[in-house]
Amino acid sequence: MYKGNNADNYGGPALRVLIVEDDAVNLLVISRLLEKKGYVVETAVNGQKALSILGNDMFDIVLMDISMPKIDGLALTKQMKKNSHTQNIPIVAMTTFASLEDREKLLNEGLDAYIAKPVDPSELYKIILQLTSADSDAIDQNGLIMRTDGDREFMRNIAAVFCRTSTEAIDEIKKSTDLQVISGLAHKLKGSAETAGALKVTELARQIKSLAEKGNLKNVHKACASFQHELDMFKKSLMDLGIVIGNDDNKGE
Repeated sequence: MYKGNNADNYGGPALRVLIVEDDAVNLLVISRLLEKKGYVVETAVNGQKALSILGNDMFDIVLMDISMPKIDGLALTKQMKKNSHTQNIPIVAMTTFASLEDREKLLNEGLDAYIAKPVDPSELYKIILQLTSADSDAIDQNGLIMRTDGDREFMRNIAAVFCRTSTEAIDEIKKSTDLQVISGLAHKLKGSAETAGALKVTELARQIKSLAEKGNLKNVHKACASFQHELDMFKKSLMDLGIVIGNDDNKGE
């Protein structure tokens, strides 16, 4: 999936969003919500204008009203899906049609998601993050989004604290010869890794705890050797959300 090249205020690539909306008030509100998150926003007042913009630029996601003059949302979706330049861009319908039947109809027409108007900001952020982030087995992306209400600054804060405290926990485990202490540290690490969404670190912590409970100190210390790789994979997955954890974040207060 395309990622914009402009750095946002998290140090990663800024998501490029095209909003297609013929209502000036809705267009203003949604644009402001996304710009506050550091997204690069372009707007179009109808489907015809949107096709012109899409023909000259690339976007990570398109948010579109369904009822528009000239070319409506469904017709625009069909045009985008036929074009190799735009067929893989996620499309989110924004509409006042709120019934389950309406929702299913929209999704069957090729749209990737649906949000009712007036748009709920937290729901909008969640949908955008879910549709524009790369899949990874190193991070529980959806869980992290739900726990932070889609707030990327909050995600960054949680991840920074986790990277620091998990490194400290592994260092303590490496130094310890007390299997009971190691088991307790691993249990605590597993809990924080689950909350932060660090799937591979969660698995590693579970493995260390199991080894400690079996009295296998040698393999406990061997298992710790893979920690930095798993943490680096977690950080890499965070970058797909536009979240960068620097070296200074690992130093704490």
